[in-house]
Amino acid sequence: MKDLVCLHAATSGPATWDRFVPELEALGYRVHTPTLLGHGRAPRQRPYLLDDFRDQILAELDGLDRVTLVGNSLGAFVASSIAVQHPDRVERLILEEMPVPPRDARDSGPMTKPTPAVLLRAMGLLTHRRCDPVLLRDVITELRRPRPSWWAGLADLTAPTLLLAGGPKSHLDQSRFALVADVLPDAKVTTIEAGHRIHSHAPEQWLASAREFLAFKRT
Repeated sequence: MKDLVCLHAATSGPATWDRFVPELEALGYRVHTPTLLGHGRAPRQRPYLLDDFRDQILAELDGLDRVTLVGNSLGAFVASSIAVQHPDRVERLILEEMPVPPRDARDSGPMTKPTPAVLLRAMGLLTHRRCDPVLLRDVITELRRPRPSWWAGLADLTAPTLLLAGGPKSHLDQSRFALVADVLPDAKVTTIEAGHRIHSHAPEQWLASAREFLAFKRT
């Protein structure tokens, strides 16, 4: 049985994938749903750096061979970072509404509009039962920083990749998914107009796309 790892978004949790586990198991996968740093009972720290999320999940995958990674938002970026660092360990990728960081200081960030600091503080307080109140602020700050090494690493990532875009209801810049697909050797973009959390708002469409992609055998 192959291993598949589902990574949740910031302020979310592993339970967001529960409804899909039986379907993914039916495709022949052993499903893992780890909790990201700063969420639930997972460790908390200051500050939250994107590389730390990557390293946390890599440590939890110790002992597994090649895995398929599925992620939403922050979880999608973490999945991509794992694949960039260890392309030999990743069989396939499903990146749902992944925030795409800038290439350099001249490039735009992942969001269509900047998020005011006061709004980030308010969102942190509203989600404090699910995660560390400062986590979202730190993650968004990190995602706005240029990541040229991540962009460079995408070109060496041979794992088939499905980028799922949420369409105009999403707060992310939808044009950036095509930029990533252009760099990746084997990728396609599919739009499901359900907003940022496609798997929550359009679960049947998400599952149909995931099932088709995961069941496809390359020749």
